[in-house]
Amino acid sequence: MRPQAWLAALMLVASPMLHAAEFSPYTATYRFNLDNKLSGTATRILEKRDNNLWRYTFSANSAVATATEISDFRFDGTAVKPLGYQQKRKVFFSKKNARVDFDWTTGKGSGHRDGKSSVTYKLLPGTLDALNMEIQFRRDLKETGKLAGPYALATPKDISSLTFVIEGKETLQTPLGKLNTIRVSRKHADPHRRTTFWLAVDHDYLPAKVMQDDDGSIYMLELTKYQPAGQSK
Repeated sequence: MRPQAWLAALMLVASPMLHAAEFSPYTATYRFNLDNKLSGTATRILEKRDNNLWRYTFSANSAVATATEISDFRFDGTAVKPLGYQQKRKVFFSKKNARVDFDWTTGKGSGHRDGKSSVTYKLLPGTLDALNMEIQFRRDLKETGKLAGPYALATPKDISSLTFVIEGKETLQTPLGKLNTIRVSRKHADPHRRTTFWLAVDHDYLPAKVMQDDDGSIYMLELTKYQPAGQSK
């Protein structure tokens, strides 16, 4: 598998959830391994910008590749509303950029990719992007104990529907100690693909581990450090 494909897979698992009073900024650090061929570190940073405006950033770095995703959104205590999403990838000297623009006044979303024609689609109620979908589905679990999906996902290519299933509870041994988690899987149309999330109950359902099996190729993301904003390191 080419480095570009590994990087795309990483962003998918990192990227295929909180009551307002408990929605707090943080930095979470991970290690990742892509099919034992590419490894490195990744970081998720959730920042409060102003009033109900938030920014969520995911970045991953290895010896040969880097990837960054940024999501700007509003959160009213119940629903996440995307404002803009951007994606940057670099493998050796090759760079690829993409973004999604959300125009809620017209109800239209538009995807843009380097060297490709822009695509426009109708935004469905509750449409999310590849990063803030995690915030919404963590909020749903925190508030109701259930997932409210299927969730509408807007990407630089199109808009689609994603469904997740709660599989049960599991205790993980991590660098942070033992974490009580809820295991959630994403439903794929392809029976040879499987994506599983382990969400840390005591950390507002933060992903503690993510694994994707793509027809035998394994992609893994594991939490190594969690730092709430305002706390000393």
